[in-house]
Amino acid sequence: MQALQNRLEQLENATGSEMWEILKASESDLRQDLSQLNLLKEDKEKHIKKALEEIKSKKEDLKAQRSAIESLKIQYKEHIEAVKREFEGNGLDMQKVIGIFQKILKDSLSEKKATVIATVDSTVITSKSTWQDLKTPVKSIISTISGDSEVRKMLETRLEAFHDACEKIFISNLWSLFQNQGIPLKTLEQNENSQKFLEKIREILEFSTDLDLISPGNHQKSIDNLVQISISHLENLCIDMIDKERGGDADFEWILESGKNWARNLKLVLEKGVETMGTLKIEQKSGFSAIFDAKFVEFIGNLTRRFLKMNIKDPLIFSKMSILLRRFEENCEFDLSNSDIFEPIYEPEFISKWILFEVELYTVAMNRLLSCSSNCFLPLESISIGNPKNSQWAAEITVFVEQWITRLDSNIQNFGNLEIQMTFYECIHALLSDLCFRIHSISKRLESEATWSNDVYLVMNSIWELKRIVKTQTLTWPISSFELERAYENEWDRLCGMIIDYLNEDLLDRLEISICSNYGDEKIKTMNSTFYHILKCLNNVTIKASRPSRSVLMNLLVEELFKNLQMRFEKWKSVCSMTVLGHFYNQIYSNLVPELDNLEKEGHWTRGNPARSEMCRLDALMKVAANCDTSGELVRTAFRSIDEEQVLKMLGELGIHTTSDHAFLDFQILAENWHKIQDKF
Repeated sequence: MQALQNRLEQLENATGSEMWEILKASESDLRQDLSQLNLLKEDKEKHIKKALEEIKSKKEDLKAQRSAIESLKIQYKEHIEAVKREFEGNGLDMQKVIGIFQKILKDSLSEKKATVIATVDSTVITSKSTWQDLKTPVKSIISTISGDSEVRKMLETRLEAFHDACEKIFISNLWSLFQNQGIPLKTLEQNENSQKFLEKIREILEFSTDLDLISPGNHQKSIDNLVQISISHLENLCIDMIDKERGGDADFEWILESGKNWARNLKLVLEKGVETMGTLKIEQKSGFSAIFDAKFVEFIGNLTRRFLKMNIKDPLIFSKMSILLRRFEENCEFDLSNSDIFEPIYEPEFISKWILFEVELYTVAMNRLLSCSSNCFLPLESISIGNPKNSQWAAEITVFVEQWITRLDSNIQNFGNLEIQMTFYECIHALLSDLCFRIHSISKRLESEATWSNDVYLVMNSIWELKRIVKTQTLTWPISSFELERAYENEWDRLCGMIIDYLNEDLLDRLEISICSNYGDEKIKTMNSTFYHILKCLNNVTIKASRPSRSVLMNLLVEELFKNLQMRFEKWKSVCSMTVLGHFYNQIYSNLVPELDNLEKEGHWTRGNPARSEMCRLDALMKVAANCDTSGELVRTAFRSIDEEQVLKMLGELGIHTTSDHAFLDFQILAENWHKIQDKF
């Protein structure tokens, strides 16, 4: 199909003969595509045929099942009729027999109901009761209602109340048992009579599973109930510690770590107790570990909520908690693969507060930085990033933004909820976009101040670094930063344009006015001053522009400068005297070009092809125009960097074989033909 698509694109604007050649050349590819299409067609037909056969088979199965159901209905009716005939053959009325059985069933239900009520009423439950006191009544009730849903339904309210009262006793007794043995603060191995303790645990846990049989459906959740009741004791202990300790996140981390160790002790005790229980099926026992791990996550979540509510006024509490929970998760031996311990933070009460805190912190810090006018753009000499050759620009504002993004991104990466991540990233994007707008406003205000010629580089350096930060830090984000990068790039281009305008408009426009209106001496004086300021500006760039942006800025300035000089030179060469033109040649070949070469040689910038091309074009124009000077001075100046041997070599490449004994004439011949070789430059 790709070959066909390519051919169609080529045929769009082709002539008749070209069409034939294209079709002829693509014949083999088209045949291959046709072969692939046939194979796909055959494969699809096979799948359709197979699907139709499966549908047909399922229809037949469904038809057979319907027939079987109808047959069973008929058999049932026939069975009823047969029973009825048998009753009548024995002289019995079927309806009377059914009535007798219903009365017997009703009496049986009433008897069971009375038995259960009597057992419940005779069982006195007080705060001093033990699970041993309740064991016999519970078993009696279970044996009475076992397999009888009608009795359960009739006594639902009474059974629930009895179950809840017994469960409170069970919980109290279990916690007392744990407390007496120092569980979960101690490990099982630290108990002297661990086997006797485990036997007690087994007995009380079996009572719990019996108790669960009283409430319909509860027995399937016996392990859940056991773990929930046990771990809630540990949770209460840790929450009491959180309420008493107000030392901050360090204390909370200790509570989490302690809670994890205590939970591990508790898990071991319960696991050994469950293993020895005879009232649970093997499948229920095998699911213990997964259930405990899930309840452990809920336990950590409840502690996190409690701590966040207590410290909600701390602006950095969420950032601290993000780091703390990630560290806890990395060192946790419980299975957290199917859970997210950050879940409590996602709740609207907390996540909205976190976002608000971050925006406020950013706003306060940024207002402080930007209120100092250009000071926040000053380089921080004490900070060195990278080696001297590729070091990055570091100003107070760039350091703050990078640290702020790094901190937030590190926190956000901890989240397992992509929607919450996206909310934070969108918020960061909005704040960075606003920062670009604020920097624009500040730079507009600074333009009117006397220090702008220096401040412009500070602002440009900071913007360039901020663009780099945005590009590198947002690389893995699930949101495009193209528009954001473009905003910073546009602002940098705007400021760069101001320097370009200074060179091409302020300086060269003033020089052109002088050339077109003043006397010769005044023109030369203005020209000297103009090129002095051009060189000063370019030297300032190599000193004040940050190293990462220096070459980019220099190349743009040089490219635009030499483009402008080309246009102006075409005009000036016809209105200037040879003396003035000679001074222009001297400024280009003796000052401007050598200085640029020297700056490049010293490693201050790396010349790009566009800048090099524009320099060569001006060079070519000036070399060709040099022959207008009959004295030959312009030729000597234009070819100052080329020796006689190079001249003869170039002329030879052009097919010009000079017989002159005068080197100067060879230079003039080369100047006349320079337009033929300017592309080589």
